[in-house]
Amino acid sequence: MRTSLELHVGAANGLTARWCAVAGRSDFVVSGAGVWPLLALLATAAQGSARDELAAAVGLPAATGQDAALRLLRDIDRAEAVSAALGVWVRHDLALHEEWSQRLPRGVLARLTGQAELDNWAAAHTDGLIERFPLSVNPETLMALATALVAKTRWRAPFDIGMLAPKDGPWQGHRGPGLSRTSTDLANAAILDAPQPVTRVVVEGAADLDVHLLLGPDAPGTVLETGLAALSDEVPIRTGLPVGTEGPGLTVRTEPVRTNADQLWIRLPPFEVRSTHDLLTRSVLFGLTTATDCTNGRFPAISPVPLCIGQGAQEVLARFSHEGFEAAAVTAFGLRAASAVLRSHQATVVSVTFDRPFGFLAVHRPTGLAVVAGWIATPPTGST
Repeated sequence: MRTSLELHVGAANGLTARWCAVAGRSDFVVSGAGVWPLLALLATAAQGSARDELAAAVGLPAATGQDAALRLLRDIDRAEAVSAALGVWVRHDLALHEEWSQRLPRGVLARLTGQAELDNWAAAHTDGLIERFPLSVNPETLMALATALVAKTRWRAPFDIGMLAPKDGPWQGHRGPGLSRTSTDLANAAILDAPQPVTRVVVEGAADLDVHLLLGPDAPGTVLETGLAALSDEVPIRTGLPVGTEGPGLTVRTEPVRTNADQLWIRLPPFEVRSTHDLLTRSVLFGLTTATDCTNGRFPAISPVPLCIGQGAQEVLARFSHEGFEAAAVTAFGLRAASAVLRSHQATVVSVTFDRPFGFLAVHRPTGLAVVAGWIATPPTGST
């Protein structure tokens, strides 16, 4: 076990821990690794308070942010079971500083043409797990920056499928699908000696991806923070647990078995959890308080046009089955022009309100062909 992490990896994990601490007690999944490179890129390009706040959220000096972001993405992309992609889309009328744009990896920069292009990118770079880009392009969107992460692995040894019916605890009375497995890898079970101990079981993937299962008495953020801290040995990890050891959900005892080998028994429910996060609702956590203040431009290194952050979102999925694990996240920020560059002009305005039944035509302009025609007799319900 390593005793320290690379600075950029530790910083990304730190953001994940802080996010988990405020994510609540309901089902959720987050990807700090998806947000962190974008914040680091923006930190390098920012100035003033926006730069300081982003650097604090990233956990590294702003001057090194872009290099650290690209290094983290390269690290992920070199992995066997995990891949990463970075995308930057720019509207045709936004000029970029060459010093900034030329530092981006080849093939990352593209023209912003519409929502369909972004949706296709999200699906292509997550193997179809995330089908839609988490942001909606609107007339104010001058630039979009995004990361896509996908992780897939099969277990070295699959789980058996059965039932899970807890006899006590908060799930008492539940009866549903369960997974179980017996192995001889006792070292995969550990007690993490935090102030409130946490039980950890490592489920190994056939490739270079594992899943750490964590169980403890504290709030979700605290248990997850303990598991993250264990990755760099910031909390003691006890393995080789002697007979009589007890931990959350864990006992070590002697029982008659059919083989001479020691055994590790694991039981848990299969799960699938999907979350959509509006990153701007946690502007302090992500260092975005000043960057989202659009009274002035915040990123002079990107463009001569004063820019600020108008949108930020993440769509993330995690699925644990008897065969393996898969997860994907697409994280994006949309940049718009700061109000300081908006111009007011006097103009004639024609206003038409469609607040009664109306018809529509879809016309092929070169030929005048009405490809479809329709009538709206009742107002549409729901979102578009």
